[in-house]
Amino acid sequence: MKQLTFECNEVIFREGDFALTMYGIESGFVGIYANYESDAPLLLAKLGKGEYFGEMGLAECYPRSATAVALEDGTTLTEIDSDEFSAYFQGKPETVLTIMRALSARLRETNSRRLEARQAIHDAIEAEHAGKKKSESLVGKLTSMLRFARRSKSTANGR
Repeated sequence: MKQLTFECNEVIFREGDFALTMYGIESGFVGIYANYESDAPLLLAKLGKGEYFGEMGLAECYPRSATAVALEDGTTLTEIDSDEFSAYFQGKPETVLTIMRALSARLRETNSRRLEARQAIHDAIEAEHAGKKKSESLVGKLTSMLRFARRSKSTANGR
């Protein structure tokens, strides 16, 4: 394992990269983004000391599903490669539970957002079938989701 240090806004890895490493945060903060290179990047998570990321790519041998960016100067990470993975967790079994809890929380949040979006689309279709103009509640829900995305982005940029 090696220690790596990143400056604010430095990319740790990019969505689509193929790599067999994960990271533990020793200090600082890391933002996990979807569509980071676009005009409308979406902050999916802000992670801090004691949290892990990149485990999905390591465990599944798939390309990265998001971009990881340091949010603070001096963000220090421990890089864990595929060869060190098993030995690392045998020596730190409590870390396995920490990662499992984090994955579960991320999945729960993703499911919640997906269901909200699905309900908003359903409401729009129902309103259209009933001959009504696009429902006020749909506009409200979509506006709320957009505000959340913007607030997440500004939180990441301004801490």
